[in-house]
Amino acid sequence: MTIPRTEWPAEEAPPARADWRDRLALATDLALIGIGTTVLALPVITAPAALVAGSAAVRGRYLDGRIPSWRPLLRIYRRGLLPGLAVLLIVAALILDLAAVRGGRVPGGTPLFALTTAVTVWLSGVAAVTVAALGRTPDLPWREAARWAWNQPRCAAALAVTNLLAIFLALVVPATVPLVIGFHLFATHMLTDRLSR
Repeated sequence: MTIPRTEWPAEEAPPARADWRDRLALATDLALIGIGTTVLALPVITAPAALVAGSAAVRGRYLDGRIPSWRPLLRIYRRGLLPGLAVLLIVAALILDLAAVRGGRVPGGTPLFALTTAVTVWLSGVAAVTVAALGRTPDLPWREAARWAWNQPRCAAALAVTNLLAIFLALVVPATVPLVIGFHLFATHMLTDRLSR
């Protein structure tokens, strides 16, 4: 007597997981991007443009598995210099506002300081989403990227928390600032991809 063979459906092989060499290569590339971003941001007035160029580099590494060539990144950096000045003015106004409220030069005391701090932290999350959007689509106008980021509240909240963590790490161990920047840009893209609508 012959027993009929049952054909079981073939299972798909699980996706290949990255081994330690791939993870080390990613960490090295993120560190290099962070160092390059830090060097470009040293004049301070170039910091927003440097972050956007670093974001585009991280996005390229994230999607293609390699850092993009320096020419398109330099073009993104140059394009971001002028819009970045407006961003720096907003940041300076927020810092002055926080300092005035904390120093008691503005009435409102602790409740107003807490509210201003919360708004500043929230806006840092919106700024991080904007940087990710500009890294994702470098030709996007900055104002349009900021408008899109404003409409991503879950993503902005998550990135506000990661911004606080990155700032804490940078303040505790200042020598790691370039590394923190590279890894934080990577986290920004990962969270934006998962949480944005």
